[in-house]
Amino acid sequence: MSDEIKVKVMDKRHWVNPEALTKDTNEEIDLKRHPHLVAQLEKQMAENDLKLKEYIAAYKQKMAENDEFRARLQKDVDKRVDTAAAGFFRDTLPLMDQIDMALSAAERTHDIHTLITGLKMIQSGFVRTFTDFGLIEIECEGQPFNPAEAEAVQMMPVNDQKKDNVVIEVVQPGFKMKEMLIRPAKVIVGKYSEF
Repeated sequence: MSDEIKVKVMDKRHWVNPEALTKDTNEEIDLKRHPHLVAQLEKQMAENDLKLKEYIAAYKQKMAENDEFRARLQKDVDKRVDTAAAGFFRDTLPLMDQIDMALSAAERTHDIHTLITGLKMIQSGFVRTFTDFGLIEIECEGQPFNPAEAEAVQMMPVNDQKKDNVVIEVVQPGFKMKEMLIRPAKVIVGKYSEF
């Protein structure tokens, strides 16, 4: 018995079999006539590109609006700061006038007591103005040393153990505005030692 397998070989090269070329061309023409997956994907891709461009345009518009809002907010903050500074200068200019008057009177009369009296009045005016703006002096003399509000410029030996690490003297006063430290006090702090 002879079991032969019959195999048919077709050569589809266009120069060998011109009929194969027309068959492939007809398949391409059929693909163009009827919608297929590639065409649907291209259409979907074009729609997605359009949506993406819309989203990008909307994002850019929102970013521009945010930039405008930040600019308006900064302008408002700057205006408030300028208004507060103008109020401060308006309240301190009379004190400058008083300094001029005190110096002028001291030059005319050559009286040191008049100058001292004038300077004390000016100092109390400054204290009043600063207090109105919320500036307060840090009370630290006789209190335990607090490095968050004061700077120790000297340690002084003390023979009383209760005065150890206590502010003995304020060399330069410190100031706070609300809870913000404006300037730390410079102080002399007691250090207990047995003599």
